[in-house]
Amino acid sequence: MDKLGYMRTLVTVAKLGSFSFAAREFGVTPGMMSKQVKQLEDILGARLLHRTTRGVSLTDAGELYVDEAIRILQKVEDIEGSVSALSAGPRGVLRVSSPPSFGRTVLTPIISDFVHANPELRIELGFQDDEPNVVASRLDVIFRLGQLRDSSLVGKQVGTAPFVVCAAPSYLEQAGYPKYLAELSQHNCVVDGSMQRESDSWSFLDDKQTVVAQTVGGNFFSYNTGAIVEATIKGLGIAYVPTYAVVGELLSKELVEISFDNIKPKVEPLYALYASREHIAAKIRKFLDFFTANVGSDSGMLGVIVPSL
Repeated sequence: MDKLGYMRTLVTVAKLGSFSFAAREFGVTPGMMSKQVKQLEDILGARLLHRTTRGVSLTDAGELYVDEAIRILQKVEDIEGSVSALSAGPRGVLRVSSPPSFGRTVLTPIISDFVHANPELRIELGFQDDEPNVVASRLDVIFRLGQLRDSSLVGKQVGTAPFVVCAAPSYLEQAGYPKYLAELSQHNCVVDGSMQRESDSWSFLDDKQTVVAQTVGGNFFSYNTGAIVEATIKGLGIAYVPTYAVVGELLSKELVEISFDNIKPKVEPLYALYASREHIAAKIRKFLDFFTANVGSDSGMLGVIVPSL
């Protein structure tokens, strides 16, 4: 009996809430999936799933079993990956999630180089501003900018992201160039809700590294950094975004950097999040080591010196 296989079957059925959907994942029939779960229930002497015409859901015993099964399966995968890495490069699938603008401008070029160097590994990159469920989404690594929320995930700082105040030349010609920080309150500011905790305040640092808050306001707000950049290029107002989001636009002069004496833009930490501190899969370890070795100022990021996982 393939008990690990039965575990994978149950976890997948529970995640997708359907034998049919789970069967598609494995390329078998729904009846085969149902039979494997039934055999596991017979072995344990406990019902693991509630079955209805609309789908399936876990029983109390099923929830307990699935929680433990996920940990066991992850350890098995990590051990297999570590052993395989002794004789070959990383292989299999690495699932990564990141904010859209960071993923497109910084992460994708690094991933491309990494895949060229490790052709047996397939990377699936998804763009999400919020923090997804690692287990349900089957993610290996999540990149997040800024201070971390309370989480069961392990977080490792892998870079830093300086911010920049910028605007289109057309806007500055019409509204004037702000010379002092306080003048931002007199300008139309386009606000990136994914990067600012408060929609009416931007944070900066003075010469003593003390946080200075500046009230701002404007007629455009979005949780998508890409949308903020596009609106700024169109001359809608002044933006405060990570430098990596506008590296090309600053070089091409589509946007102009705005600076203030004795006041500097903030710098936010970049974290990689993953599920377990123990038995880190070789593919995750090697990818994050590659990322920290290759991220640099030309991408608008600042690297950090971090020990290898």
